[in-house]
Amino acid sequence: MGYDSKKAWGELYSGDSQIAYPAEGVIRIFKGTFPALTMPRDHANLSILDMGCGDGRHLPFLSGLGFNVCAVEVTETICSTVRRRMEAYDMKVDIRAGHAGSLPYEDSFFDRLLTWNSCYYMSFSGPRFGAHVAEMARVLKPGGWIVASLPKKTNFIFQDSRASDATGYRIIANDYFGMRNGEIMRCIEDRADLVESFEPKFENFCHADLDMEWFGLPYHWHVFCAQRKV
Repeated sequence: MGYDSKKAWGELYSGDSQIAYPAEGVIRIFKGTFPALTMPRDHANLSILDMGCGDGRHLPFLSGLGFNVCAVEVTETICSTVRRRMEAYDMKVDIRAGHAGSLPYEDSFFDRLLTWNSCYYMSFSGPRFGAHVAEMARVLKPGGWIVASLPKKTNFIFQDSRASDATGYRIIANDYFGMRNGEIMRCIEDRADLVESFEPKFENFCHADLDMEWFGLPYHWHVFCAQRKV
């Protein structure tokens, strides 16, 4: 039996536990001031899509910044769970079932798109990462910004992974958390590969790196912001 992405993530996010804290990198990008970060910091009344929102951990934070927040997850069951969780924050979030290759929103709908540890899962699209890039750009307004993180090839996720038939993709085989085994993922070679992958639709890249050895797990991530081409 092959990998069932919807089942795996549905089991993880279907409980009624409290949401996790927002990722430190997301907080720093949206609230911090850095010399190479040129994305505007005025968020009031802008629209944002949290694509692959997981348990909803970023939604209250983004709403508190002044964003009009929407979200996407892979099943309606997960979406329903997140909606219930947001009631505790007195939030009504437009959250819909979808994924990076098929986003259920109109063209040029959002001012910002957050894809934190989510856009590189290829279960639904096959080895067509360019289609993910194009779809994320489609729902962004011209000049809108994407905020993204993707694992480096040295990340713990890729430990013992197998090469896919398509260049630039890996089949996960030894995920420490047991969630991703069998998943096909886009494996970015380096920063040049990252830019080449997104450059058909985006420009004005701002780059960062997260490289932590977290109690035996190498948390190594490409992080970037970029603007949708007009």
